[in-house]
Amino acid sequence: MTVTDAQHESREPPIPDHLRTRYSPVAVGLFSLVVYVPLAVRRSAWSDDFPLLVNDSINKVVSDGRPVLAFLNRLVLGSIDSIGGLVVARLIGVVGLAVLLGYLTRLLLGLGWSPFLASLTGCSMGLLPPFHVYAGWASVFTFPWVMLLGAASGQLWLRSLVNRQRHWAAMALLGMTTALLAYPPAAMFCWVPLGLRLISTPNGPRASVVESCRMGLLVLAAGPISLVLARVSMAILGVEPDGRFQFIGSVPELADKIRWFASRPPAIAARPFVISSPSDVAGLLTAAPVLLVVVAGLLLRYKGPVQDRVASLAVFAGVAMMTMFSHLITPENQTEYRYMAGLIVLTWAALVLACREVFGLALAGRRALGHRETVVALALLGVIGAGTLLARQNIEQVFVRPAQVKEEYLLEHLQGFDPSRHRRIVVIDAAGHWPSRQNLGIYSVRTDLAHPWVIDPNIRLLLAERHGYAVAPQIVVVFEPTDLGPHDFLLDLRPLVKHF
Repeated sequence: MTVTDAQHESREPPIPDHLRTRYSPVAVGLFSLVVYVPLAVRRSAWSDDFPLLVNDSINKVVSDGRPVLAFLNRLVLGSIDSIGGLVVARLIGVVGLAVLLGYLTRLLLGLGWSPFLASLTGCSMGLLPPFHVYAGWASVFTFPWVMLLGAASGQLWLRSLVNRQRHWAAMALLGMTTALLAYPPAAMFCWVPLGLRLISTPNGPRASVVESCRMGLLVLAAGPISLVLARVSMAILGVEPDGRFQFIGSVPELADKIRWFASRPPAIAARPFVISSPSDVAGLLTAAPVLLVVVAGLLLRYKGPVQDRVASLAVFAGVAMMTMFSHLITPENQTEYRYMAGLIVLTWAALVLACREVFGLALAGRRALGHRETVVALALLGVIGAGTLLARQNIEQVFVRPAQVKEEYLLEHLQGFDPSRHRRIVVIDAAGHWPSRQNLGIYSVRTDLAHPWVIDPNIRLLLAERHGYAVAPQIVVVFEPTDLGPHDFLLDLRPLVKHF
């Protein structure tokens, strides 16, 4: 910070501590509720919601190594017996997101961010694509709470080690283990508070490496404990580990993982509000300008010799990469926003600070130097406006509208079903013909009927709402017309394709 900049900023009126620590986080949380609650209360269900409502899927979730998630699903979703009832789960998820964003905003305030900039950054974080799903997908209602638990555990762990408070360290370990047993990708949000500190109040590469190693100790300690407890829960329920409960075990798998990570996650994180799915080359080329701004801005922000600045940048990059640690150690290379929330949040925060530094350099020697934060704030206001529209559009296009179209069609064509006469429903699936979008992850799906596990429970839920839960016809899914028996009812889904 130059003398001119310091003089300008010193003329700003003092901000009371209670405004910094209370009102800004609350305002950010309320903003997210205003954005997402009207969408969360819309009638819809999507993909995994259906088997979770109809079937007792606790064994499947436990086989994935997530017994805590299985318990929470049983506790909340197990008490819901209708599509309309999923509103409760989605609202729990949206409230969790509001609390998480308030927590992150408070972190930024504690790291020296101005209340205005911290609030705008917190609001914009909540509009990033990884967080849109909480208003439209009931199955992920636990994820923001798991992120919060992981982040709080990580922060408590670092503090307890510095202060040598063993009881708090034990609590942090318990919290991290619980988060891993719920949803490991969300638990890796433990790295986010550390990453925010590394870019906000840099202490040099040595101190940063020490802090990073301490956080690594938490993950390395909680990881084996969670694995043992997961296997114990599988043994109790008599289930075998699923494919998700696997780890990289060969050099080719490791090489493939390195290639995937180098080409996909950084490019996606550097295109924070762009959900289109580019090729590896196109993704890196479009992300390169953002990454260059982040690198340049952080190098300007860090202090000391060039080699120390580069080292500090490398440490931050490593911490950002560790937010995907649970995905890096498994063979699966699925690109989904819900796996990348930590990486995208850190990249976005780094971009905000980097722009502040770059603008300060560009305005050096001018009176407008002290207005660099104002310039960033104005840009963030534009991002918030566009991000709000994008969030609503994504939720409407992926979750709400497709659910409405599908339900209207199913209800209309199930009118002729007579439970006293029909014993079997023969469904002609349009597998292979359901359209998609050239977007990333779930944002590419035009209808969840493309998922084979949706048709059966979806039909059963609609029949239960219309005829009562005593109706339990056999549902047979075929892929071409077939002969019908006297007690068969035909439901042809092929005409529905054109509606998507």
